[in-house]
Amino acid sequence: MEGIDRAKYDEVLGLDGTDFATVVACPAGYRAADDKYASAPKVRFKAADVVEHI
Repeated sequence: MEGIDRAKYDEVLGLDGTDFATVVACPAGYRAADDKYASAPKVRFKAADVVEHI
């Protein structure tokens, strides 16, 4: 997920003062029955177009 507040995640997860830190967030679950975007076309990019190995 983009745009996460890593410091807030660390705070909520109790990671402050530990050797751990939030680096990514991945939502999981099911769509709400009334989700108006559920039937919208999905956009998927090739990994090579969005990931750069350095």
